[in-house]
Amino acid sequence: MRITENILAALRQAVIDSGDAKEFAAKTGISASNISRYLSGKVKSVTDECWEKLEPALDLTPPTGRDTVANTPELRKFIRNGMDKMNMKTPEQLRRAIGYTSSRSLQRIFDGELNWFPDVLSAVFDILELDPDSSPLSKEELSMLAPSGFYRDGAMLIRPVPVVEWANAASHLESLISDSVVMGKWDVENTPSVPVPADARKDTKAFKVHGISMEPRILDDDIVLVEPAETPELIPDNKVVVVRFNDDAPMDEKVVCKRLRKQSNGTFLLTSDNPEGKIIPFTCADVSWIGVVVKKISEM
Repeated sequence: MRITENILAALRQAVIDSGDAKEFAAKTGISASNISRYLSGKVKSVTDECWEKLEPALDLTPPTGRDTVANTPELRKFIRNGMDKMNMKTPEQLRRAIGYTSSRSLQRIFDGELNWFPDVLSAVFDILELDPDSSPLSKEELSMLAPSGFYRDGAMLIRPVPVVEWANAASHLESLISDSVVMGKWDVENTPSVPVPADARKDTKAFKVHGISMEPRILDDDIVLVEPAETPELIPDNKVVVVRFNDDAPMDEKVVCKRLRKQSNGTFLLTSDNPEGKIIPFTCADVSWIGVVVKKISEM
């Protein structure tokens, strides 16, 4: 266990309450020399064996504010058990699942240095399918949480991304390629948009696809979220992509949504999931923009 500032402060207070380091050492069964080393900061971590003896003697709950939920060891254990059932090993995995933006803040919560904000805790309960009534929270703390299921899809913090109609996709991507400022701003009130997690890539694009070549995976008028890639070589084989061809490339369509297939000779194919769809051979020189489809949204 890493000795955080919160643990060190709690240790100092526990030693004071016990009278001195020797008395506290006798109380916990840890040598006085180790206690002194912890207090001096010379040792930055505690072994699992010593932590089992030390933790019960420390008050590690941060002072509770009016708008936070006490971060007790019991609550952290309750959440850890939920993570284990979902096969989540780290706070970072949980952070991404709930769409929270600050890795550092969530790690400090797991270290016991910060209390839980009700919205963060609500999202954690929802994504881990934990019953708040079974948690070690008081009635007052339970009343601070959002209704169960409110964050069932994660994305606790979201931001809107404008949806580009397929007919406008070529000109939209051309504006990106040419560093045009035309698409730098968009009318939030009058432009259709879709919500994405706040920590999604800032260059994520949303396109409303037209056509049936990718049925049944992607239907006509489905919205796809796309993350740009530098070149086709960097994209794994068999991924669904959106490609904007150069104006001088010998293709009938300037923008297509297809499945990328890599060839042994260094060229590529764009194939359709619909057996009646086209197969388009191309090279890197034909492409001015390419991105990987990371999510499909059937309804706005």
